[in-house]
Amino acid sequence: MRKLIYTVLTVACLIGTTQAYAQESNEDFKYRRSSLSMILIESESFPNKDAVMSSWNNYPFPDKYNKHDIDLKSFNINSIVLSEQELLSAGFLKDTLTNALQIAKAIVSLKPVKYLNAEESIAVIMPTEKQEYQLKIDKVINDNKLANKVVEKWFNRSADGKFDMSLIQERGFYNASELEASIAQGQTKGLASLGDAGEELIRNSFVTFTKLEFIENEPAAALVRDAAKALIAKSMAGKPQMLINTAHKAADKVYEKTKEGYSLWSKTWLYQLNWNEEIAAIFYNDLWSNPSAFDKSDLFSLEFVGVQYNQSLVTFKIGETRTQEQIIDLALVRNVDNAFAKLQKQNDVFKPKVPVISVNPITAQIGMKEGLSGGEKFDVLEMTLNPNTGLTEYKKIGSVTADKKNVWDNRYNAGDKAETELLDKEGNPINGTFFKGSKKIQSGMLLKQVK
Repeated sequence: MRKLIYTVLTVACLIGTTQAYAQESNEDFKYRRSSLSMILIESESFPNKDAVMSSWNNYPFPDKYNKHDIDLKSFNINSIVLSEQELLSAGFLKDTLTNALQIAKAIVSLKPVKYLNAEESIAVIMPTEKQEYQLKIDKVINDNKLANKVVEKWFNRSADGKFDMSLIQERGFYNASELEASIAQGQTKGLASLGDAGEELIRNSFVTFTKLEFIENEPAAALVRDAAKALIAKSMAGKPQMLINTAHKAADKVYEKTKEGYSLWSKTWLYQLNWNEEIAAIFYNDLWSNPSAFDKSDLFSLEFVGVQYNQSLVTFKIGETRTQEQIIDLALVRNVDNAFAKLQKQNDVFKPKVPVISVNPITAQIGMKEGLSGGEKFDVLEMTLNPNTGLTEYKKIGSVTADKKNVWDNRYNAGDKAETELLDKEGNPINGTFFKGSKKIQSGMLLKQVK
């Protein structure tokens, strides 16, 4: 009981709130998370579109982020057409190639070209598929004013266009009436008290765009089998038929093992809301009480952070232990989880902070789903309030390393039990990874992985 009370008090102090704070267990820590909107780029190549869409819609949302849903949930990228002016603005169609050598060099370097004459002697450089996808995503962002949608979600915009601070209060543990009073005061004094909400919450808003491409394994497996049999026929000509039959059976066996299921290729683009003091001041002073001006405003934008390509191979046999829908579900979830884990490692701004839920041993709810395999290093951060600026700051007070022998398997297994399971001395499952490090660490402090 003393540990539970200490934990609650510690976290309450760390988040800088004076409001009452209830907690059922020392594993249910409330802390300021980054916010995330997830958008699917649809495709007609889904093997079972209903199953894919069902899996995506039921994807276990990453619990290290706040779910920040906006109106746009998915779109078909093939329906997005880039105009010539948009391509020119992006820097394409400008470099005219006027001889065969220039055109050949462009093609060899995998730059698509568009011929301008029937003789194919004059051409301009076009975007690659990767560049075209990002240009189309940027077009969707701009045409749909997605940055505005992210902002209005933060301020709980009502049907009549009014904003309030209830969501910021909920996620940041602030006093909503005090924040709204600060907006009413305006300018320097009022906006200063809103700076922390901007730094800690609004600025850490992310949007991902995920494109999934399922490729059935059977056609590829059949090609490998047929090629193997052709090689057998050529290399074993004149050999006893029994040996040839044995080799054919071996090729068929490999085919049977690899023909079921799908290979899943995914691309995930990560964007962050552009939010700073200048943008905040304009919003609170000019747009807060003027919904129509907000709708027309181009003040807000999403900034590209990075892209992650990922591949999964799933070869279970349908009808044995999993249905086709379960295979698709498992492939999608594992693939997207891996993409997020890699984006977190590659982009410091996207790394989640996770609280220490217990000490002796040091334990935190992060594991294989986030890409841990043991040996990863984490900074231990203590949240403090700077009395001069009134803003939250994170002070490093130590470091820890994930215990290679005790990494939590928190991956989604389509109804199965975890492949590995940590147990305490009494044989009860442990929902977290063990860490080795400083003895000064206390429950409620935050861990952030070091790149």
